[in-house]
Amino acid sequence: MNWILNIINWCQTWKVVWAVLGGIFGWFIGEFQPTFPLMGAVIVLIVSDAWTAYQLDKRVHRKYPSKVKRDEAKFTSFAFGKVVRQTIPKRLWLIILAFIVEHWIFIHVEIPLSYIVAGVIAFEQILSILENEASCREDDSDGRFWKMLKKLLIDKTERHFDVELGELRDPDQKRKRPRHKPSYRENEEL
Repeated sequence: MNWILNIINWCQTWKVVWAVLGGIFGWFIGEFQPTFPLMGAVIVLIVSDAWTAYQLDKRVHRKYPSKVKRDEAKFTSFAFGKVVRQTIPKRLWLIILAFIVEHWIFIHVEIPLSYIVAGVIAFEQILSILENEASCREDDSDGRFWKMLKKLLIDKTERHFDVELGELRDPDQKRKRPRHKPSYRENEEL
């Protein structure tokens, strides 16, 4: 008989725990609901950036097949997992923190801080998408738009090989800069 009372008490305790967790979740949804469209737009842009990075990897493998380590371009689960586990949560927390500052700290000032932060994140992701799309394009089949972007933006092809673009085009060219940034102690030795 005693064990039945223990089970009943245990079940009632879990009911209370679930009710409290449900209340916290409901409060979170109600309080931060205005940030959900901003978060959705940022998530779409981050996933699009990951996809264009994969497309760039495919172009790099097509253009320089002898220089790459893998046989084919891969959309690795590690790279996408890093985007999902690190990039997206950091950006979403930035938006939530901006919303908290906007509504709980700067209550007498009309500054749409969460929109500004989401706009900065969107600008960063759009710039990265354009850099991915403009990098490693075929010279003869490029349109004028991509040629203009290649002049304005960073070419990300070097990141796929850890070499300079000049070395890819002319393998006899000597490396002018070190592959890694020398540490403080290495600078002293030099």
